Amino acid sequence: MESKEKQKLKNYAIWLLSRQEYSRKMLGDKLLLKGASAEYADELIEWLSDLGYVDDARHCESFLNRQLAKGLGEKRILMEASKKGVERTQLLQLIEEKEVDWYDIAQHTYEKKYGCSNDKLDYQEKSKRVRYMMYRGFSFDQIDFAIQAQNDH
Repeated sequence: MESKEKQKLKNYAIWLLSRQEYSRKMLGDKLLLKGASAEYADELIEWLSDLGYVDDARHCESFLNRQLAKGLGEKRILMEASKKGVERTQLLQLIEEKEVDWYDIAQHTYEKKYGCSNDKLDYQEKSKRVRYMMYRGFSFDQIDFAIQAQNDH
């Protein structure tokens, strides 16, 4: 590979990392798509890692914070993590360390979507809301808690 092409790939990698955190896997995939050889991509990622620009733990924390800010539940976050190259065990450990309160997040997500109302829900409307919350990654207990908290207000 020509040194000019290597420099372009190096600049591209640094540009990507200046915009957001990437895992080693995600960055490697991007470099391969851009035409880098597997050996050079690994070499470049190792160099960036040594400089502290690529850090899977930092990427994992950034990913979790973004997903929590979106109001997603644990199931959805774990599913998205596998797509984004976030290591599942590392993510589960981080969730445990942060002591994430999924019930509180479910309640906030529900209130944000449906507001505060004391109207009794018919079966169809309640089913629609439960499906929405399940899609967001919450368990039945968390969804029930959010709906009950809404009714108690």
